[in-house]
Amino acid sequence: MLTDMSGLITEIANKSGIVKLYKQGAPSVLGYERETIAEPGPGQVRVRQEAIGLNFVDTYYRDGKFPVKSFPYTPGVEAAGVIEAVGPWVTEFNVGDRVGYHFIPGAYAESRVVSTQQLIHIPDGVTSEDAAAMLVKGFTARMLVKVIHPIQPGDVVLVHAAAGGVGTLVTKWAKALGATVIGTTGSEEKKEAVLANGADYVFLAECREFVHSVLEITEGRGVDVVFDGVGKDTFSYSLDVIRKGGKIVLYGSSSGQPEHIDHTLLRERSIIMATPTLSAYIADRETLDEYAVDTFGAFSSGIFGELSITRYPLSKAYQAQADLEARRTIGSVILVP
Repeated sequence: MLTDMSGLITEIANKSGIVKLYKQGAPSVLGYERETIAEPGPGQVRVRQEAIGLNFVDTYYRDGKFPVKSFPYTPGVEAAGVIEAVGPWVTEFNVGDRVGYHFIPGAYAESRVVSTQQLIHIPDGVTSEDAAAMLVKGFTARMLVKVIHPIQPGDVVLVHAAAGGVGTLVTKWAKALGATVIGTTGSEEKKEAVLANGADYVFLAECREFVHSVLEITEGRGVDVVFDGVGKDTFSYSLDVIRKGGKIVLYGSSSGQPEHIDHTLLRERSIIMATPTLSAYIADRETLDEYAVDTFGAFSSGIFGELSITRYPLSKAYQAQADLEARRTIGSVILVP
């Protein structure tokens, strides 16, 4: 009897809440269930996740824009938490370590087994919620302002979706590097948040009058760089306000891909187009550690200030994705198990 009870307790302890979808579609296809977690194998650890980052790419796998290998499928690519079990041959991580990861699919779960290859230590002073809010988003911001277009003092930068997770961090980091930041957002309610993040100017993205205002601010010259995570809805505006020889960085496409890119126009005005993906720029352990040190350093030094975080229970992942797609969220969105 005691043996049976012990086995039952162990089985319950090894159960994890997890979000799964059995077909692609609307947010309602995201279901919440419980399943048994395996023990970590060689080079793996089991993480009890305390915060899970939600990104637009999660919605692409759910709605069919991106294919999934098989069903059932668990979305999510980043999270932070505490190691609760360590597999063989793991030497750099121990039970009790606070860790995070980015771009390991299957993050929407209370606990999970992951490889240590993309695992990083979370430094003291950074909570799991902070980490989950700035792993993919902070690393992306770092890639944009330090690598794709290294910001110089005096640069004029246009940030589309400036109230979003990446847009917020890009705004703050670019401002700290000495840029003049112009932000766009999709609603009047979010304009104050963009200004609070440090933007010098903010305009509604769907109002074409902002093109005239940006050209007036820059005395007809245009901006040096556009950081655009929206795509289809904002791309033509970006072309209208970029200076000759400027750079348009299309790092996301929350509204869809631009329908037509006039390469003749780009060539005539010497406009540089960049479409970076984070995975291409973090290709090895050394670079991952560099991004982590730089991003957490920016947070610890106060560049990011207090992170703007919108929280949802993990079991309400469907609502979180629906609100993200409807642009009802501000800042980074996380799921809390």
